[in-house]
Amino acid sequence: MRIKENRDRHALFYVDGKLVLRTKRSMGSGKLDGKIPGFIRQQMKLDERQFADLINCPLTRDGYIEILRDKGYV
Repeated sequence: MRIKENRDRHALFYVDGKLVLRTKRSMGSGKLDGKIPGFIRQQMKLDERQFADLINCPLTRDGYIEILRDKGYV
């Protein structure tokens, strides 16, 4: 993901030069809690198990692209 920071932190995900999705979070410090992880998960087009794999690091970039292809986003 390419990160752009201004008032918020924007993460942009490109596949083969094409913008596939974007997500953002505020620049405030602290943990991501409450509804924020769910919003990020939805923006990233992942179910709860896939998002857990992303956070725990077994999900690779190629694996993520495969998920997006299977869902028709790429």
